[in-house]
Amino acid sequence: MQITKQNMVMRYALFHMFFLLSLAVAPPSNAATNNTKPGCQSRCGNVDIPYPFGIGPYCSMNVDFNIDCNISINPPKPYLSFVNSNDTYVHYLEVINISKSQIYVKNSELQLARSCYGMPTNNNTVNHSTRLDFFATPYTLSDANQLTVVGCEDLAVVRQFSNLTHIYGGIGCLSFCTDTLSIGTCPSWGCCQTNISKTDFLYVTLFDMQTIGRRDSRYLPCSFASVGMIGDLGNFIFNLSDLDDSTAFLKNNKEFMDRPLVLDWRIDPFSNCNKTSCGKNSVCNNWDFLYGGYQCRCMEGYEGNPYLGCQDINECINNPCEAHGLCINTLGSYNCSCNDGYYGDGKINCIGCIQLPVTHSNMAIGNFQLISAYLFFLVFPLFKYFRCLINLIFM
Repeated sequence: MQITKQNMVMRYALFHMFFLLSLAVAPPSNAATNNTKPGCQSRCGNVDIPYPFGIGPYCSMNVDFNIDCNISINPPKPYLSFVNSNDTYVHYLEVINISKSQIYVKNSELQLARSCYGMPTNNNTVNHSTRLDFFATPYTLSDANQLTVVGCEDLAVVRQFSNLTHIYGGIGCLSFCTDTLSIGTCPSWGCCQTNISKTDFLYVTLFDMQTIGRRDSRYLPCSFASVGMIGDLGNFIFNLSDLDDSTAFLKNNKEFMDRPLVLDWRIDPFSNCNKTSCGKNSVCNNWDFLYGGYQCRCMEGYEGNPYLGCQDINECINNPCEAHGLCINTLGSYNCSCNDGYYGDGKINCIGCIQLPVTHSNMAIGNFQLISAYLFFLVFPLFKYFRCLINLIFM
């Protein structure tokens, strides 16, 4: 029995066509895209400002996403402003970073609650609570925050409330120390920490709990509580004697006051997705059925700013095909084809390109050798094909 080169090529061409229809591997991102509206400033100092946020007139989606860039300092710093629902003045939050779903901001005084007992009243000893109210804004206090309380026999009571869901909540955190210690550690002696659940209203109040130590007077007069990102105060150590003064602790422990506040953001808490919510080649996701609003993301195979429009990724720039494969970019994806003399899907992590056997038209092959050749060139690529499918399913 004889087999010609032409017959072999025809058979393997059929395999080639079959494997080109296999599933595509998710492409890497590599296209350069515009993240701000045309003519708008993209950075303030060291912070990128992506749309829907914006600096200057007509550069943000609406007033809730306006960013003020303070160029009077070096480097310049961006600020987000908002008004509490019961306030008549504006709060300014320094912007540290903006991600696709969160914004990291800082206002040490707004994040701080303080109590000093038995001390003359002045600007440095006035007791005050922490009140964070983001109702009717696109922002919600993230569950990536925690409350840290520093003091001796001091209880911080946290009240949480959502104006949209009418869900109430409350937690407490008690810091305790003894007069035999000189060093406070967090979380441990003189410090208490507890996580905060997602909410758009939070109120923190400090209470004197000296009676739990069965003392007639307080061991140390001052206590402090701060709301900020989880994890930044790991292994925090401080001198307990700093709590004997209204300013010493804050002066000597800058990291306590320097933690950013994490806010989740979305578009319009009072609406959901519609046909015009997002830009070209992007999809809309309703943010949270309890809090309302929506976010946009680019479709698979596209990248860019989903609120302005996403662009196709040219996966062929960083060739995802193997050495004997040719990459062909398509909208939202890509294909690989094999060079002449090879067959398969051409993809590195799947079948790749398998070389066709070299045959001569007038060479006779015995039955055993012919069957062995067919089995090898049929079973081997099928094995690689199913391995490729398994990788795609469980990757």
